[in-house]
Amino acid sequence: MVGRVFRQTTFGDDEKPSADFGDCAVISFCALLLLPMFHGTSEPELLTASTHPMKYHLSLPKGWSKDKVWPVVVIIPDAARDFSGNLAAFAEARQSRPYILVAPHVVTSGGNNARSARSFRYSEDDWKRVAAAGDYRFDQEGLSAVADDVRRRYAGEDRSYLTGWEAGGHTVWALAFRHPEWFRAVAPVSTNYRGRWLDESAFSKNPARGHLPVRVLFCEKTADFGGWDFLMDQTKAAIKIAEAHGFRTPELKVVVGKPHGPLAEDVLAFFDAIRTAAGR
Repeated sequence: MVGRVFRQTTFGDDEKPSADFGDCAVISFCALLLLPMFHGTSEPELLTASTHPMKYHLSLPKGWSKDKVWPVVVIIPDAARDFSGNLAAFAEARQSRPYILVAPHVVTSGGNNARSARSFRYSEDDWKRVAAAGDYRFDQEGLSAVADDVRRRYAGEDRSYLTGWEAGGHTVWALAFRHPEWFRAVAPVSTNYRGRWLDESAFSKNPARGHLPVRVLFCEKTADFGGWDFLMDQTKAAIKIAEAHGFRTPELKVVVGKPHGPLAEDVLAFFDAIRTAAGR
């Protein structure tokens, strides 16, 4: 893949080691230049939710129109918070698939250095709202507002597909455990999990939790990626928590021959299988 380089970085003791797309600013810029060439996909737009300050990138599939309903994939990045670069990986993998891709500017996918990420486009007033609401509440309310906009403006389905990798796992697991009814399927990738924003009362009792398909994807263990065991231990902890709270047991799959990253093609293949099984 042109310009797609991963390297290890560090964002805190409970998220070590992490990775990003090389230099985030350079790769994000290159990704935006390349997106119009991605198999007929639309150039992504940077939008703001109509009822909330959450920003999000959105990319429409080839042949999109408002005449039918479209599946939606919500994409959460790692601690590097390269929202556009992460979206670019999925736009390339999408090819002719019908997914609307949404990359919300969540503030929960990492440690306490959120405001230092150059990819954010929040104002001082927005950050005051984050501080007043708390990180998770800001993201949960923002994602709900984004979902409403995507349904209303772009004919998105009523429930979405959710994925996120590495430190994005903090966000993905919290959303899945709190709101399984929001999603058709979830694909966490090589995730961190520390039970953030999840006291015992926070876990959903909705019957949807017993049916929600979850496939956890992992890159192959290699000598040049030292964090594999660390992330696997945290992921297995999340799987045990899911089982203990009445969720359908997540499937764990190691993808041979793939480097550490968002595993976009494998994620979309899983979502394809869920759609096929449902006759969509």
